[in-house]
Amino acid sequence: MANLVRTIRLDVAYDGTEFHGWQTQPGLRTVQGVLEEALAEVLHESVRLTGAGRTDAGTHARGQVASFRMRARLPAVALPPVLSRRLPADVTVRGAADCAADFDARRSAVARRYAYRLLDRSDVLWRRIAWFPRRRLDPRGLAQAVAPLEGAHDCAAFQASGCSSARSACVLHRASWRRWEGGLMLDIVADHFLYRMVRNVVGTALLLMAADDPAAAMARVLAGRDRRRAGPTVPPEGLSLEQVFYPAEATG
Repeated sequence: MANLVRTIRLDVAYDGTEFHGWQTQPGLRTVQGVLEEALAEVLHESVRLTGAGRTDAGTHARGQVASFRMRARLPAVALPPVLSRRLPADVTVRGAADCAADFDARRSAVARRYAYRLLDRSDVLWRRIAWFPRRRLDPRGLAQAVAPLEGAHDCAAFQASGCSSARSACVLHRASWRRWEGGLMLDIVADHFLYRMVRNVVGTALLLMAADDPAAAMARVLAGRDRRRAGPTVPPEGLSLEQVFYPAEATG
């Protein structure tokens, strides 16, 4: 039993403001790096985390999922309270569980849900988790602009340079705006996302919301598959990874 290798799932949340993204980078403070250091202290062994989403610097998460393999016999349920005493205030492990040996937080995922929060007005309290675009938001125009995105599409128009994905085709299960306390929020679910795709979608929606026909304008951008025809990349602080879906979990 002492040599039994177990696969563990962690449910993680963090304020990404002071992190240089999820993925470990030499000399930089990252979520993966901080978690791996804390786990090594607790388990007395080195582990390598795999994250479901490689969030950028300044991007947040309330539903990040990570997986790793360990030999320690510590019950998974004990990991969140033990780690809470070693982790900084801007990252927390919300849950932990033993999983099947072949579970991989990234490769096993079938969809992810992101939120991008816009502010109606500048707010000193909300500015860490939302962005104020310094213009009047048009809820109807924004809703029309993202309507053509639902379905299966080639999303190359929203793919930033440096994207490592081998395919730009995505299946978007949901793309809609709703109110939150500080303004408007894009709720978007897809089987996978391209590099900075959500931030580029939001920038394009803001650009097109005042068009005569925002939906038609967005459809043209989508069909053109040309990043230069889409809108600018909005800042990272408004973006949050909200949920990761695995087989048998609904994406609606």
